[in-house]
Amino acid sequence: MIKVFSSDSCGWCTKLKAYFDSKRIEYDVIDVSESRENYDRLIEVSGQTGIPVTLFDSGEVVVGFDKARIDGILNI
Repeated sequence: MIKVFSSDSCGWCTKLKAYFDSKRIEYDVIDVSESRENYDRLIEVSGQTGIPVTLFDSGEVVVGFDKARIDGILNI
């Protein structure tokens, strides 16, 4: 399952989730503003604090809403 590290106050996060929704791509949201554990996991996965961060089953990580890279990983 794809994991999206985000928060409700992040505009790019909203755009990323809307893009996945439009493509009917399932994903889990990890809200980094909900707990220190979620925030620490974000840093562990991406090495930084910026969001959104998308973690794919393959282990690939995309920082930001990089549509071209996401499409390439998903072959769409």
